[in-house]
Amino acid sequence: FQTNTKGAEVLYNIVVSRIKEVATDPTQTLLLDVCCGTGTIGLTCLKEGVVGKMVGVDISEPAIEDAKINAKKNGYNKDDPTTCRFIASAAEKILPDTMKDIKSSKPIVAVVDPARDGLHPVVIRTLRANEGIQRLVYVSCNPTATLVRDAAMLCSPPTKKYPGRPFKPTLSQPVDMFPLTKHCEMVMTFDRMSEEEYEKYHGTTDSKV
Repeated sequence: FQTNTKGAEVLYNIVVSRIKEVATDPTQTLLLDVCCGTGTIGLTCLKEGVVGKMVGVDISEPAIEDAKINAKKNGYNKDDPTTCRFIASAAEKILPDTMKDIKSSKPIVAVVDPARDGLHPVVIRTLRANEGIQRLVYVSCNPTATLVRDAAMLCSPPTKKYPGRPFKPTLSQPVDMFPLTKHCEMVMTFDRMSEEEYEKYHGTTDSKV
C-alpha cells in the first residue's frame, strides 16, 4: 500500500477518472489489475462504479490474501462471487491463461502498478496481443527508467515478440507522493491505436510482422 495516504487518494482519483473516460458501460466493463497488491486500486474503481468486475494479479500471496479480505469488508463477492477475483502468481506466469478465460466481447481496461523493475516482457506481450484492451493506465514509481522502457515496447510497431496494434501515450500526470524528495509517481495513460491510425503511420495491417 502507498505510504502517503493523502497522496494515494489523489493518485487513485486520477486512475478512476482515466477509466471513467472510456467505460461507456461500466457494469459490463472488466478491470484487469496487474501488480494489484492489496487490491486498493481495483476495489476503488468498483466502489466508484467505473467498472463492474475486476481481476487482480500479484506475486505476493500475503498481499492477495489481504486483497480478498478487503473485498469482503467492502461487501464484494457476497451476491456474485465473480465480481472480483484475486490471483497470487507472478503476472508473467498467469496472465496469458487468465486473458484466455476472459470473453473477447467484454470491454476491458487495464491498470498496471509494477515495482521499480517495471513489467515483465511476457506481460507486455500479453497486453499488446489482447486488442480488447483499449486503454491501459500505467502507475509507475520509476518513471525515468522502466516506464520509459516499457512505453517503448507498448507503443512500438508490431513484431513477432510484441504482436497486436500498438498503444499510444495520451496523457501523463505526475503525483508528488514523496514531498521534499526527488521521487514522484507517474500515471501515464495509453490508448490502443485504431486501425486507421496504424495504417496512416505504419502501412496496412497486412504488413504487420
